Amino acid sequence: MGRTRLASAAVIVLATSALIASCTAETRSAPTQPTPTRTTSAPSEAPEASEASLPSATPDAQVSNGRSYAVTATVIEGATPGGDGHWHAEVGQVSEGDPLVAQAFNKAGEASARDQIDQVRRDAGTGASSWTFEVTPTLTFRPTAIAQLLTGVYYAQGAAHPSNYVSTVVIDSRTAKPITLTDLFADEQAGLERLSQQTKQIWPDVYGDGTPMADEPGNRPVAANFANWIPTEQGMELHFADYQFAHGLPVITVPWSALTDVLAPEMAVLAQR
Repeated sequence: MGRTRLASAAVIVLATSALIASCTAETRSAPTQPTPTRTTSAPSEAPEASEASLPSATPDAQVSNGRSYAVTATVIEGATPGGDGHWHAEVGQVSEGDPLVAQAFNKAGEASARDQIDQVRRDAGTGASSWTFEVTPTLTFRPTAIAQLLTGVYYAQGAAHPSNYVSTVVIDSRTAKPITLTDLFADEQAGLERLSQQTKQIWPDVYGDGTPMADEPGNRPVAANFANWIPTEQGMELHFADYQFAHGLPVITVPWSALTDVLAPEMAVLAQR
């Protein structure tokens, strides 16, 4: 199973030939950067969605629960009424395979991207200077789940540095239902306690901030701190929000071996390689 990094693309006005990007198991390959063909839209209150053809993975990287999926994307772009703010969000989409799974995955991905756009517009406010917001997707295919990581970057004129946004979607490819933390663990609070403990243990190995990591609001055993995650071959990949600990989007992976005793029985399959 593997991960597909969708390369930057815009609305395709005429049919073009498909671009093929390599995808190795659980690694992020460098995306191909095609010359975009864009269409423009008048500033609007609501984001506008359109289709884009994006690189696909190799066939074996697109299989989940024995069904093969094709990968494309939808592009959500728009501007504020005054034209000061512009956003461009690429959202991974799947087709073929199980139609119910594809529908659930696509709907959840678009909703997640729109939530980021709405949050950015609230954060920017009405008196903000010129700003842009770009969202890029990464898709992961596991034996019983399809996941999407959406990372957004907000640039405001005159700001010292960009701001980052992150959200994830995980769909069970057996049931076409989202996998939440409540679903993932036999006892959600026990699972959160384990994630908190593992975060404090793993963090110093990844970021070198001392052993063990001290208790902080960002590693408390509450659902909001661990809401953004995707299943990988190695474990539960946790994506932390900007300023949850510091500026940036830190990532750690909690190995499945540290979670198998707290996973719900029907979720134990996620730990299989």
